Amino acid sequence: MSETDFIAYLKTLKPEDWDKKVTDQWAVKDVVAHMVGWEKEAARIIKSIWEKKKIPWFYKTDDYDNFNKKAVEYYKEYKPNELIEEWEKWQSKVDKEISRIGEDKLRARPDLFGWLFEEGSNSHANEHYQQIKNVIENNV
Repeated sequence: MSETDFIAYLKTLKPEDWDKKVTDQWAVKDVVAHMVGWEKEAARIIKSIWEKKKIPWFYKTDDYDNFNKKAVEYYKEYKPNELIEEWEKWQSKVDKEISRIGEDKLRARPDLFGWLFEEGSNSHANEHYQQIKNVIENNV
């Protein structure tokens, strides 16, 4: 599940789907806001990680609650279409930064950028896509 596929799926949701609860704390919209927050963070830090050759802050912790809360709060007033546009904007910036440095160079440093090329069923995007899809399809 790529982020592009995830976004394409989100574009098919009905307005009322965005308010469905995915977890006790988060609705679909909140999960998407969380994803947008991480995409924005990726766009912000890729260049610095590459230049300094220092691992990203999130490799040094297992506590992402504060970051996630801030992202959800920041995007609270966004409408679903605005949230999708925001995700696409940051995704484009990430893609440009990858192209600027060179995907092959970044992939050669999984110690610094393994998170950037996370793929497959265990990926962050797939985890949240499956959560949302389950809620939508089962009318929870």
